[in-house]
Amino acid sequence: MAEAFKPYLPGVLALISQEVGQEAALKLAGERGGRAIYVPKAARADDVLTGIVGLDDAQKIVTLLGHGTLMVPCGNIGGAGGRRARIEALLRQGLSQSEVAAEVDVHTRTVERVVAELRYDTQPRLPFL
Repeated sequence: MAEAFKPYLPGVLALISQEVGQEAALKLAGERGGRAIYVPKAARADDVLTGIVGLDDAQKIVTLLGHGTLMVPCGNIGGAGGRRARIEALLRQGLSQSEVAAEVDVHTRTVERVVAELRYDTQPRLPFL
């Protein structure tokens, strides 16, 4: 049986996951991955951060990080790199290509392309002559 998908949460997302909770880190990565978000001096109900993670978790993030602009890394949540990382992880867990496509919400051709790239990456390459 395949194990549950474990997200890759780099940098500040890993810190938030450890100190505040994985759910808050995943929500933040999903909503703002690859973009900046302002962390206020004190969390309020009408803040963007509070709208994403909730007031309690926003307060914890403010306490943890302080205020200012925060660049939120993507991790393997969003974008093409995130999809590829998730496809690779699920394939390694033993899911079929169609199961992976359904889980990641991509076309089966995308999964086939990642499989081909993984095979190519493991092949020894000849130097150009």
